[in-house]
Amino acid sequence: MRAASTYAPKYKDQVYAITVGSETLYRGNFTGPQLLGKINQVKKATNNAFKVGTADSWSKYQDGSADALITGGADILLCNAFSYWQGQDITNATGSFFDDIMQAFGYIQEMSGSAAKTPELWVGETGWPTAGDKYQSAVPGVAGAKTFWSSAVCGALDWGINIFYFEAFDEPWKPVSVGQDGSAADETHWGAWTADRSPKFALKC
Repeated sequence: MRAASTYAPKYKDQVYAITVGSETLYRGNFTGPQLLGKINQVKKATNNAFKVGTADSWSKYQDGSADALITGGADILLCNAFSYWQGQDITNATGSFFDDIMQAFGYIQEMSGSAAKTPELWVGETGWPTAGDKYQSAVPGVAGAKTFWSSAVCGALDWGINIFYFEAFDEPWKPVSVGQDGSAADETHWGAWTADRSPKFALKC
């Protein structure tokens, strides 16, 4: 917070928004009201000069966990949605992604009561691994990542939805994580580029 309040005002033309926490509702670090308190602290520390919100799983917006943020003054909400972590085959990955995001966005808009009161909505994270472990019916691979990019990511952009791809570069230093079903999950090969900055597929819509 000190860094944001010190440096963000010096770079107003580059800092679009500030997100407080990443998937803290999903991991159970904070409740909605607790996270709203953190967001309001950052807004005050930066003199309300920036949009301030958070990034979290689409499911935590859709299930009511983030209601305090939606109605309490968060300016921007980033919704993360991964068809891979839903265990989807690549043939259903785009449909699953759109369904998850629309559930989250629709719920947020309904809770807000009007378009004018709805926080700005972005897709905070989505993507497909190019190598690693199969997760239920989801199989990693460059072909699948390319398909997901061209259909899901480009499709969202065509709808006018701002979207962050997870992720730019591979992170081979990451430890093995565990998926929601308890199986091992390799997160070292999610980049659209390799760690040495070589592109894996054409990033064009």
